[in-house]
Amino acid sequence: MGKKQSKKNKKAAASPSTNKKYTLPAVFAAVLGAILMGGYLFTQPPATPVASATGHLIETRPVLTPALFTGKAALAYRYAAEIPKVIDSQFCYCYCKRDHGHKTLLTCFTTMHGSKCGVCIDEVIYAYELYKSGKTLDEIVKAVDDRFYRPYKRHL
Repeated sequence: MGKKQSKKNKKAAASPSTNKKYTLPAVFAAVLGAILMGGYLFTQPPATPVASATGHLIETRPVLTPALFTGKAALAYRYAAEIPKVIDSQFCYCYCKRDHGHKTLLTCFTTMHGSKCGVCIDEVIYAYELYKSGKTLDEIVKAVDDRFYRPYKRHL
């Protein structure tokens, strides 16, 4: 029926010598790659949020819904609601703390004040951009302070 294979052909088909040449380097490369990848992953910091949007807030009233506003004001209210802890950590440079008794920048967005004040809106949008770019809470506070600080002038 069929031809019988000789002992020499059977031995060659069972363990080809050409595969042995490539097996050891491939295994070595795979093990080395796994070790290097493990070392890389082990040395990376754990993935955590940049600045937690939860925690104890100074301003405890809720942010007004962005649906009440349009344009940049609606955007600022949405951002303030999304990262309240970050916004609550900011000083408001329209000086509403002195003039209106506000606690933090977040207070501006629990009232209608935030919709009418360009300084408040710009601070929230800038803080949100920094947050999304991966800055820490301390870096955000410093950057907002550096950008928006201006000496307070009392209006007479």
